[in-house]
Amino acid sequence: MPESLGYILKRLREKKHFTQQEVIERSGLERSASYISSIETSKTSPTIQELEALAVIYGTTVFDILSEAKGISPNWDFTPNRDFRLLVNFYESLNAERRKIALEFIQFLAEKQRMEEHVESKRTEP
Repeated sequence: MPESLGYILKRLREKKHFTQQEVIERSGLERSASYISSIETSKTSPTIQELEALAVIYGTTVFDILSEAKGISPNWDFTPNRDFRLLVNFYESLNAERRKIALEFIQFLAEKQRMEEHVESKRTEP
């Protein structure tokens, strides 16, 4: 059964143990804590930009939040990897400079892993 958007956002906030004021501070929304309260009690609805900011700090995606609110269970053979969706969501929330740094860091990690695997394979060779 679908739940209200406000209820879902409140549950996500409480799961992270954030106060409404912490949500405002972490999300960068130029609103008050009472605005978060009005969203959570379904007295108002967030804009899509606000919902994106909330999804980022709650470690989820707008797609997941809205799917739950609408009671939608995707009926597809391909289930997107949740970590991948989160990574894309976080990446899209960054400015151009930080996106470049994020990509460089991921490339560094991939290269480091390849080097470690290469060294390990050399160790196990007869």
